[in-house]
Amino acid sequence: MKMLVSLSIYLLLLGAVIVYLLPSRLGSKIGYVAFALIAAAQGITHYAYVNSRPYIERFTWVDIPGLLDMSLYFKIDGISFVFITITLTVSALAAIYSVGYMDHAKQVRMYFISYLLYVAGMLGALTSFNLIQFFLFWELMLIPSYFMIAEWGYGDSRRVAFKYFLYTQLGSILLIIAIAILGSLSISEYGLMVFDLDALYSFANEIPLGIQRILLILMLIGFGVKMALVPLHGWLPEAHAEAPTPISVILSGVMIEIGLYGLVRFTIPFTYGVWSTEFFTNFLLGIAILTLFYGGLMALVQRDVKRLLAYSSISQMGYMFLGIAALNIVSLEGGVYHVFSHGLLKALLFMVAGVMIHVVGVRSLDKLGGLARRMPITASLAIIGAMGIAGLPGIAAFISEFMIFGGVYQSTTSLKLIFLVAAVLGSAVSAAYMTVFVREIFFRDLPTELDTVKDPPLTMLLPMAVLALLAIVFGVYPKPVLDILLTGLENFFTMLGGV
Repeated sequence: MKMLVSLSIYLLLLGAVIVYLLPSRLGSKIGYVAFALIAAAQGITHYAYVNSRPYIERFTWVDIPGLLDMSLYFKIDGISFVFITITLTVSALAAIYSVGYMDHAKQVRMYFISYLLYVAGMLGALTSFNLIQFFLFWELMLIPSYFMIAEWGYGDSRRVAFKYFLYTQLGSILLIIAIAILGSLSISEYGLMVFDLDALYSFANEIPLGIQRILLILMLIGFGVKMALVPLHGWLPEAHAEAPTPISVILSGVMIEIGLYGLVRFTIPFTYGVWSTEFFTNFLLGIAILTLFYGGLMALVQRDVKRLLAYSSISQMGYMFLGIAALNIVSLEGGVYHVFSHGLLKALLFMVAGVMIHVVGVRSLDKLGGLARRMPITASLAIIGAMGIAGLPGIAAFISEFMIFGGVYQSTTSLKLIFLVAAVLGSAVSAAYMTVFVREIFFRDLPTELDTVKDPPLTMLLPMAVLALLAIVFGVYPKPVLDILLTGLENFFTMLGGV
């Protein structure tokens, strides 16, 4: 019996118990244990997919004759594998980064317990092929992330965490309504409620257009809150700015993209008849463009390094959603690959911001400057991350943005050229705020009070260097990821053909 995905999730959950039993004198070195556990989960899921494409794992969960039939249903295909890979890669590297970053923090064991539960929730959500099961893992992501922001964040962290909690719960309420609607529709098809996706997909083409519109609105808001699409973004700037930096790395690098995964996996198949219409395609592309420009222009005027990066994440989510909204295989491949490239680059940049806070002790751009002379390695890595977000060739995001633009041009809407021109102009905004980021931190006059700073310890530099290297490697040679993703998307569109 296949149990590899279950094993990887149990490993992370058991790891939280192991961390609790470790002696407190280990302090932040517990991060090495967390890294080992996440790396093991990465290896297990990679082995599962490579040796069985797609990998399927299914167990009977709840079976009430005539009423309810549910399975514990895990599946890894080409789409979910890309999301899993970037999620676990960033999480593992952020665990190493936490060793240096949390060196003098209190309650470090509880931090890493929450950290492992958080990663387990993300992995469970990305592998779940049952809607109820997905929702449980979706909620598991929220609980530890709330406590990590509240307990180890900056400023008014408890208020910020509560705001994050309220926004996310609003989205969750709408998602559970959508799930209940799909479950009720399954009664007429099977005589009982089912929530396995393959069973629900089988009658997706029979869902009335009126119900599809309701599902699209519910899921767009439900997942859009997590994605921080404008105007559902209100929680993100404060949460990312005030969260401890390793959690900002995960929040921005991978967690908000799980909302995008939800749209692809759960929304498009059940609302394709409505989504693909001229009106809704234009509406969704418009939201993407609004998100792209709003986030970029707000980033351009920020004077706090983490807030600049937080608004940048909103802008980059606009690019990802643009690829999904255009709804063709090129745009979807570009949108999901942008998840991968953005995960590497934004994780790197938030780690740079963490260096400013932890090592330099300053997060205001007005009080920084000239640090390239004192921190040459950090400056070099930051420039790679900034050039990547700006979309320069040779770094992974250039590939994904180019594919998104090509996908928008291939969309069916009559306004596609307007959206394409707007998206390309958005790249200039990205380049502008990244130029401000690099110039203000590294290439102005060096304040005298910063004359003694130096590059951070290896535990913080090494994860940054790995992320920068991966961003360059997959910018020059993206084929391994794109091949896997293309296989998953071809199967996805074959399924949509039936829908």
